[in-house]
Formats: sequence, C-alpha cells, structure tokens
Amino acid sequence: MIVLPGNKKNIVAVILLFLLYLSLIDCIHFNGGSIRWAPIDPYDNSSFVRITITQSYSWSFPTIKCANDVPITTSGRSGENDNLTCVVDCGSDGGYSSKPINILTDCISSSSSLGMMTSERKSNITLSAGAHFSIAYQGSAWRALGSPAKSGLDWSIVCSIDLRKRSDGFINTPPVATVVSPQYVIVNRTTQIKIPTSDANAGDDVRCRWSVYQQGYRRRRREDQNEIDMYYKRDLIDDEIVQLRRRRRETKGCDDDDCKSRCKKDCKCSCNICKGTTCSGDKCKPSEDQYYCPSTATTTKTTKITTTGLSTTSVSTTSETPGTGFI
Repeated sequence: MIVLPGNKKNIVAVILLFLLYLSLIDCIHFNGGSIRWAPIDPYDNSSFVRITITQSYSWSFPTIKCANDVPITTSGRSGENDNLTCVVDCGSDGGYSSKPINILTDCISSSSSLGMMTSERKSNITLSAGAHFSIAYQGSAWRALGSPAKSGLDWSIVCSIDLRKRSDGFINTPPVATVVSPQYVIVNRTTQIKIPTSDANAGDDVRCRWSVYQQGYRRRRREDQNEIDMYYKRDLIDDEIVQLRRRRRETKGCDDDDCKSRCKKDCKCSCNICKGTTCSGDKCKPSEDQYYCPSTATTTKTTKITTTGLSTTSVSTTSETPGTGFI
C-alpha cells in the first residue's frame, strides 16, 4: 500500500503489487510494505524544500535477522542493497536521481510466533521546490499467487512526491494509511480489506483509488498477451491434428500394402482381396472387434447313397465354414 498526495485533496492510493511472470524462485522472505513522505516545513517558501521519506517493510522472521540495515545484515544477503529509483516524471524530480535513498531499514519489532519482523527508516532529503515525481522499491520473485499458482512474479512499491503548493498556499502533507502486508484473498470471492487512514491537514478529503496501467512500466498485460498467444498456437496445433486424423480415414487403394494380403479396414470393396468377404459399400467397415472384413460363410453338402436289395438309403452331411478375423 502506498500513500500519494494531491494538490487540493488528499488521496490515499492503494497501489496493487504489479506482478510479472519473470522468475522461478519464490520471494519467501519479503512481505511488502509502504513508502510515504512528508515536508519538514509545509510553509517553506525557499527554492529548496526538505522532506522526510519513511520506508516501512515486513519480513519473514527469523529468515531475515532483526537488526539495523535490513536486509544486508542477514547472512548471505550482503548484496541485496538497492535504491529507491525514480519511475515517473523523472525530469521534474528536483535532483532526487543524483542522490537517491537506499532501501536499508532498521528492525523495530519481531515475533517468533507470527514469523514476522518489521523494519523502518526515516531519511531526510533536500529537493528543488515544485518537484513532482514517483519513486519505487522494485524486485522480482514474489511468492506464488493465483489459481493455478504462478511463481516468480515481479513486485513494485511506489510513492508519489509532489512539492507543488496547494491552492491554499502551503505544501501538502500526504495522508497515512496503515495496513498489514500481505493481505490474503480467496480466488473468485469478494473480500473487504479495511485500511485505517489519518491526515495531518484537517478538512481534507481522503479517498482510495485503483492504480492506472502505464505502458512499459506496469507490465501485467504482457502476461495476458502471452496467454492469448499460447491459446492461438494451441488452436493451430489442434487444427493440424484434426487434419492428420482426417487423412487417416481416407479410403485405401487396392495397391496399398494393407490391401494386398487381406481386406483390411478402409480398403475398397472392389479390390480382389475383398471379394468373397463381408465387405460392403465403398470400403471395408469391420465390426468393433475385427480389423478386417472376414470371409463369407460357405456350406458344403455331401450326399452318400447306399443301395441294398430293394431299398436305398441316402445320408446327407452339411458343414459350414464361418468367416474369421477376430483380433
């Protein structure tokens, strides 16, 4: 959650964590946080204005050590220091990019039972009057989210700084919102998240609003496009498979190797090999338990006549040869 200022009205902007599918390792040690700022003297009329930037972060404990200079004081994480970088309107950052603030904070509380540790640090910086820009703490490999779960997601915590004077003549002090990070919600279920807020400027209108997508910065839509491309390619593959199956059902010619030795499935009934079988129609269509058309049944009748004196005895024997061809 991030706090942003407004010129005439104070607005609390709830910025979603922007998730991108770029890495394959879950960030199980970092739980998010907030960045906020406030002018040291809101009535300062000089060419340069001093402000305080406050960073508050939540970490997994004891994975991350409760100490100063979190997280680099934890063993194996000495290279994890970074800066809050300008991401929006950097041409009017009042000189911030030449002297950025790092993301190191100091432990202020920890709980073994909850497995959580909170760190915070306040940093003072001097900027040109009238500066307005946004800074962010960004990283990759956020914990797996969604259904089905997707891991290796990018995240971004953003803070907008605006030193332009309000219509009533002084620099706005942004409202402060307090919410535990992360917040868990169930897929396809409406969830209410209460966000307590406070404002140093009495009478200001405090609201929540959704963040707005910006091309090239918040890149969630790229993932959606990849999903569209994937389904498109899958459809093409399915079409090719259908075509292959259709060719397999074509009638086989009499010169086909399968139709020379036996009247097999899909051989033409006009082939010599199919004569005298149960093949009917255009091609051989055997039953489910046969793979070729069996021969038709034949009947052999043998008559034996025996004559003795005045009488004649006739004995007839009939035999039937059924078709064969069971698998």
